Amino acid sequence: MRFAAHQPTFLPWPGLFHKAMQADTLVFLDQVQYPRGFSWINRNRLKGMHGSVWFTIPVIKKGLGLQSIDKVRVLDDPRWRRKHLMTLEHCYKNAPFFQEHFAFFEQLYTRAPESLLHWNLAGIDHIFHSLDLPGSYLLQSEIGVMAKGTGLLVAIAEKLGASELVAPRAGKGRIDTALLKEAGITVHWLDYQRPVYPQLWGEFIKDLSAMDLLFNCGPYSRKILERAQGVF
Repeated sequence: MRFAAHQPTFLPWPGLFHKAMQADTLVFLDQVQYPRGFSWINRNRLKGMHGSVWFTIPVIKKGLGLQSIDKVRVLDDPRWRRKHLMTLEHCYKNAPFFQEHFAFFEQLYTRAPESLLHWNLAGIDHIFHSLDLPGSYLLQSEIGVMAKGTGLLVAIAEKLGASELVAPRAGKGRIDTALLKEAGITVHWLDYQRPVYPQLWGEFIKDLSAMDLLFNCGPYSRKILERAQGVF
């Protein structure tokens, strides 16, 4: 079995789903520490008239110390949710596939889960479905493993009975390849070449949320991702 691992980010970039396409199972690391500073766990970028636009989910951190991602709670305030929906509509109402996806956001922002993890998984599920991907992923908490760094990857592989790992070449310096080799795990380095696709609002901006791809390219999005470089 070949697996990949990733933190459950908010409306992830296309590269995550390209990585998922190269693996049998994707594991979301929901029990690792929520970062103290800048984090993609509760924010991502889309595109507006004047360039990239940040969408940030406000979370409750004051007085709570270190938290794992699955314990982080979202601030219950309808004002930021209304602002998100208004900004989304302003940015993408003229996109070819706006109607196919905006209803999802209206439903999600009305439901307003208390857990940041549940917010993020809802977005991930929608993108998986829209890309017609199997959606074969597991949560670290479901597997029941606790470790740090490369040791966590080894523990996951042992639980899954996996012998192959898909990992981004850009993160090679953060992975202990000797430890993986000792555990009998072969690493397939992912060389993701960011695809250029039609966007609204002028010059192409890379590394936005995968929702930008879906709003602009709809059912053609998967083929665009498939053209990106694979693993070797």
